[in-house]
Amino acid sequence: MQGARWLLFAVAAVAAAVTLRTATPAESGGSLPHRLLGPVSSLAAGWQWVRVRMALDAGRRDLAYSRAELALELDPTATDAWAWLASNMAFDRASPYREPSPELRTRWTELALDFLRRGEASARRPADLALQAGLILVRLGEAEGAIPWPGSTAAAWREAQEHFVRATELDPGLTEAWVQRAAHRSLRLGDPLLEPALEGRVRALVAALEVLEEGRGPARRPEDLDFERGLLLAAFADGGDGDAWPGGRVALYRGALEAFERAHAGHHPLAHGALDAARVALEAARAD
Repeated sequence: MQGARWLLFAVAAVAAAVTLRTATPAESGGSLPHRLLGPVSSLAAGWQWVRVRMALDAGRRDLAYSRAELALELDPTATDAWAWLASNMAFDRASPYREPSPELRTRWTELALDFLRRGEASARRPADLALQAGLILVRLGEAEGAIPWPGSTAAAWREAQEHFVRATELDPGLTEAWVQRAAHRSLRLGDPLLEPALEGRVRALVAALEVLEEGRGPARRPEDLDFERGLLLAAFADGGDGDAWPGGRVALYRGALEAFERAHAGHHPLAHGALDAARVALEAARAD
């Protein structure tokens, strides 16, 4: 009997939320359904996400998005829910395999980014959403024009960096945001496509290393930043620009070795193998 009463209460709660979902959310306290239902709102939202999946499996995407909007009104703090729906827009609906129109692929990507920005206002972990927005733009820049974007790859990648920076500002402890911000600065914004001048590519690596150093203090996993430092130094040494670095490739591999040693001391799971590779590369560079 207790179970039946609880089920009836949950159904009534969902029905009340459906009735009220068009109400204007208050600036404090979330949407009206969320405030009225209190702790029950997460339960009701969870059931609504099951219905979202059912609609998607049935090919009824419009119904799925309508149900998703209700689910987010019931629990606007659910970071993973905002992220999941944005991913569906950016990686499924905007896929060339799903959407034949380039203009609509661009529009779905824009909607995904707008959706993530909207989610930042209420999600428990807004930095995660800013990080995802940056990753969507990275993928867009790598799509080789499959998703038309004003300014093409350069604009998409520069906009991605703005999102990565904002992610580190929203949550200075978010290690992955620091990693992506640094890697993007060196490997993409420092790519010859965007930075044809050798001096500019060197500056890009310097800027990336400064980002990693800045993030070591607040990041929850500083060993990941040490590991990324080693990767960036080794990648520059392996590329065609290594001789332009002060001290040349030897200095780059030595720096990578030191970074991997710090990562290993911090128990990074991949650092041991990276250490061995860096030692071999350093000896080879010294022999040249």
